[in-house]
Amino acid sequence: MITKFDDYLIHQTPMPIASVGTTDTNAYDRYFFEGFTADASLVFGAAFGFYPNREVVDGAFSVSIGGTQYSIFASGQAPVERANSTVGPISIEILAPMRRVRVRIDDVARQFRADLVFEARTGVMEEGREVLTDGARTTVDMTRYSQLGTWSGWIDVKGHRVELEGQNVFGVRDHSWGIRPLGGPGVQTRWSKEFYWFWSPTFFPDTCLHWHLTDNNKGEIPHRVGALLPLCDAGDSPLYMRDVGGDSVVPVRFVPQYVEGTRRIKQLDVELNDKRGPRMRLQLVPNPKVAFSLTGLGYINRDWEHGTWKGPSFVDENAWPGDEPNPVFKRNSHIHHVCTVTRDDGVVGHAILEQCIFGPHAPSGLTGVMDGFRSQSQGSA
Repeated sequence: MITKFDDYLIHQTPMPIASVGTTDTNAYDRYFFEGFTADASLVFGAAFGFYPNREVVDGAFSVSIGGTQYSIFASGQAPVERANSTVGPISIEILAPMRRVRVRIDDVARQFRADLVFEARTGVMEEGREVLTDGARTTVDMTRYSQLGTWSGWIDVKGHRVELEGQNVFGVRDHSWGIRPLGGPGVQTRWSKEFYWFWSPTFFPDTCLHWHLTDNNKGEIPHRVGALLPLCDAGDSPLYMRDVGGDSVVPVRFVPQYVEGTRRIKQLDVELNDKRGPRMRLQLVPNPKVAFSLTGLGYINRDWEHGTWKGPSFVDENAWPGDEPNPVFKRNSHIHHVCTVTRDDGVVGHAILEQCIFGPHAPSGLTGVMDGFRSQSQGSA
């Protein structure tokens, strides 16, 4: 089926752009956005995804403010034209490619409204292809790019009105596509038998850093990506790491400390190398008062599973404490922390630290699927 994107010289296969190069029902194409303040008084995120082989489009917006995390979710029939990035009250608009993106929420009845603009301050970091397997099955085959910046605009949710102007609201956005486990029936519904993941966009006064890693239960760190990204001025031209510079770095060792009886991180020490050897060490300390649950954006959420058909038009909402009092509750298996980060040269910055940990992890002494940490088994990888 021909669409307006077919008018551009961008084809990668002999098929029209609307046709996906796989029949896998887990094919997807998704935006992710997040913003936060250093004191964790405001944390918000948005997600928006197309699932072409399921004919589904969905999106979510979640904000942690005033001690509560509020979320709204929308799902519907995927439009033929990919340029139509709207579902229910949620819309995404590319104002300037690789520079500015607008996120809008407009649901007066449910008291969810926001008008937010992400402004890039670093070049795009291309993370490359990631492949994960579960036994003989390939469960993840995807590519992603990330970019760090700042947010402006406003949020008005459930009587909480926040003007972002005058605040330093750190921002990150990414775009990924390929194959990854989605909701619904089928054998390819999990990432792997176990999953151990950290992801962290980090903001220092003199530079930015973005890194993530996937570990296995032996502590071999099979997948890791990272880059030091110089700060760039505002403007209109696209920002790419290949043009504005930056250094590739990779996490080579990490030492986690967990809240006793849980898998929740209370401190994480990380060592990163560049191609010449050791580059820096980091200490990340989460704010213990806020745990931003990715459940609020549809991750590990049976009610709002990504890519699940809920009819031609569906909108729902939910809310829960901003710091779930039960630390082993399922919502705490995939969370974002607002962290203070100290570099080994003494420079202090701020970061989001994402953790998603299930299954055994021998270096940490973690056993079972969700069993909590016990102090006699503290380890490193």
